[in-house]
Order: sequence, then C-alpha cells, then structure tokens
Amino acid sequence: MTSHAGPGGPGPRPILLVSPPPRLVAEASEAGFLVVTVTDTTGFPDDDALREHLVRTARTHRVSKLIACGEASALPAVLETAEQLGLSPNPADAARLLADPSQIRGLLTRSGPQWEAVALPTGTGEGPPAYDIEYGVETLTAEGMHRVTGIVELRFPGPGEASAEPGQPAGDAGKAQGGAGAPLHTFPAPLTRQEEAEIRALATGLLDLAGYEFGYAFTRIAHTALGPRIINSRTQQAAWPDSRLIEVTTGLVAERELVRALSGKPIEAPVLVGCAAAVPLPGPHEAPEGITALAGVREVRDGHVLLTALTPDELAVRAAAVLGHLA
Repeated sequence: MTSHAGPGGPGPRPILLVSPPPRLVAEASEAGFLVVTVTDTTGFPDDDALREHLVRTARTHRVSKLIACGEASALPAVLETAEQLGLSPNPADAARLLADPSQIRGLLTRSGPQWEAVALPTGTGEGPPAYDIEYGVETLTAEGMHRVTGIVELRFPGPGEASAEPGQPAGDAGKAQGGAGAPLHTFPAPLTRQEEAEIRALATGLLDLAGYEFGYAFTRIAHTALGPRIINSRTQQAAWPDSRLIEVTTGLVAERELVRALSGKPIEAPVLVGCAAAVPLPGPHEAPEGITALAGVREVRDGHVLLTALTPDELAVRAAAVLGHLA
C-alpha cells in the first residue's frame, strides 16, 4: 500500500500522498519531490490501523507534507493524522466541514443574513435536482488564496425533457435525447460578467468561511428562481468530465498546478483557447457508430461525448449534431 517515486537527490523533502492519481505522482516526481504514497486506504481493519500506518510512514521517511487526494481528502483518520503530525497544509476542520452539506448549511446560517440567504434548503440536494442548472466551480487554494480555475455549467433535463444544447433553456431541447436525468456539461459556463462574479464570490467566500487553506475544491452552486444557492463543496479537483473540459480549453493540468502550489510557485491563471461540452450518452452501451467522426468530437468516455469548438455558437452547432445523432 506504500510506494516511492522520485529522484531522491537534494531538493524538497519527501512528501506523502494518500490515494493520489498516477498523474499527480508523476508530476511531483518530475518536479523533484521524493514521493511516498499510500495508495489504498480501504485495506486497513479500522481507522486506528490506518492512523498507525500513516504515522509510521511519515516518520520513517521524514516527510514534509501529507496531502490527501480524492476520497481520502474527506477521511477524518487521514485529515486528523496529518494535522496532529503538523504535516497538513490545511486545517482538518475545514476539509471535514466542507465534506458535510449539513455543516455547510449550518456555517452559512451562522455567518449572517447574506450567507443564510444563499444556503440551499435542506433536502433539495438529495435525489433529482429541484432546478435545471447548476454550476461547478473548481478552485485551487494556496496559503488561503483561492484561484478559480474554471466554472462549468451542468444543465439538467426537466421532467420528460431531453438534454438541451449549450446555452439553451432545458425546455427547448427538441427531440434530442440525452442520458436519463444526466446533465449536459459546458465550459466555460455561459454567464454574464455579473453572474460570473457572483458565482466566484460565493465559491471563494464559502472556502474563506470554512478556513480552507490549501488544495483543490469543487463547489456546486444551484441556479434557482431566487438566485444562486450553494449546494456543497468537495475538497478535491473537478471529476470527469469537468476536469477534462477545463484542461482541453485552458491547457491547465490540474495535478501540475497542485505541484506548483506545493513548491511555493505562483499558480498560473487559466487562459481560454476555446470552449467544450460533454454530452451524456443515452445509456451505458457504447456510443452509436459514426459519432466520433462528427465535427469537434475529441473522445467518448465514461458515458459522455466530449467535443470542442472555438466559439460558443460553433459549440452549440456541434452539440446539436451530436444530440441529433443520439436521437
């Protein structure tokens, strides 16, 4: 469950990565870190055994930082051990709070009327959404400074409706078919400057309230008739397909930017070179024949067709062609 990577020469002290994706290990090694990994947190009989293993590994290799990735970023045994050893760049309480939507609602309620007003009511975050659109905001925080790396729109079909094209109301989707209840992902989210500023402020403001100091977060914000409402926030980078949409349109590699932050280097600002969408397939079966030949289609993976374009109008045309092919 523990492995090593990296040149091990003079340079940064070893770091311990818990449940890291392979690309993060590769990026950290290439940057000169001696990487120690605990790849599986599920193979221990209980939390105490996991804690003991983490303590022993950290002390044996004299690591300078313990970074929890993916699902491990919300495990109390990992977070608390890192904090107790003085190896966490982030308070355990912050990550633990953000992992619990009920605690987020409590935090917003306690933080004043302006924050209580943007809390999603209890229960609406469970099961099918009570709204058609939500925004996923990916941020990378270093020393308490939050940089938004991307805002993705997730557009859900309403009851009996099909998936809509990018920037199109859900009810105007026509006969194009999408995955049952699965959203269409569009990046960058089609927002006005004022809307984007408000969404950014909500996501980064929540991280400030929680005391989040380091690492990725992915904050979901619902678009409702009463304005934006915070749903939850995960202490990890955007998942597929959102992570891929951000990467192919900005060139930012999430794992590389995290390593830059660990190295104390400035986080690069994303520069858009186009736009992208991920269209859900209608079911778990393989994509229909010929879909990869359509204009702009980059890949078909994990139930989505990912396509790119230079402009939002071009993206809408290409997404309509994909949706028509799925009909």
